[in-house]
Amino acid sequence: MLRKCDDASIPRVVEYIGADKVICFYLYMDLIECGTQGDGVGLWVCEDESGALEGVMYRYYDALHLYSRTVCPKDDVLALIAELDPKVVTGTQANIDPLVPALPAGKYTYELSHIITADKLMDGKSDLEVQPAGEADVPEIASLMMKEHIYNTVYTYDGLCESLIRRIREGFGRLFVMRTAEGRLVATNALSAETEEFGVINGLVTDPDMRGHGLGRAITASTWNLVKNEGKRGLAFLGADNENTLSLHRKMGYTFLGLYARLIRED
Repeated sequence: MLRKCDDASIPRVVEYIGADKVICFYLYMDLIECGTQGDGVGLWVCEDESGALEGVMYRYYDALHLYSRTVCPKDDVLALIAELDPKVVTGTQANIDPLVPALPAGKYTYELSHIITADKLMDGKSDLEVQPAGEADVPEIASLMMKEHIYNTVYTYDGLCESLIRRIREGFGRLFVMRTAEGRLVATNALSAETEEFGVINGLVTDPDMRGHGLGRAITASTWNLVKNEGKRGLAFLGADNENTLSLHRKMGYTFLGLYARLIRED
């Protein structure tokens, strides 16, 4: 049975998620930070006949996050997707894959990523300094990010700017940039979400004209090391379709925690 919940259900949901918050981090973080009462957010649970939890669904604006220890009841999930028509649906591969055959053909693009972490400091050097960024940097950052398929298929430029500014103002994350001596922005990375325990490292983009100079590695290492030195655990998402990249990250000492899937609505 699918049931919409208020803030009183949050402790129960957090207990249900438990240590699996590392594989449903956005659901966990957004729920803790935003609750159930604001515009653009909502919490639903799936319960069996005895009232025990079978799954959790959390809406954060245009995204719907799913989590279940086993598999969310498919009919309940599909009914909520049809009602909300989210731009993005996310969850572990085990929870997303059963939905795909039942969704309208061609409506969503499927993407699969590894969730990774690292327990050691990373190496990465560059002549360019990594600097924290603020709201004034967002238009340039968004312009660079929109050159990448992973962003221009999900966001409009204005929507991406709004999302980045909202994250800064609400304290969900931090942005970092690298600039040339002339002030040209050539690389960006972010802590796209944070709690006292975790930081999600995401949003790495380097200018196509500046690739191959170690900028991506340098700004990524800087962000990982910042998180570790603050006593947090870093998490990141790595595309599952590039064996060379996966092999490189394993050699660099990253640990692979699980597979994370996204359904992106085709508009």
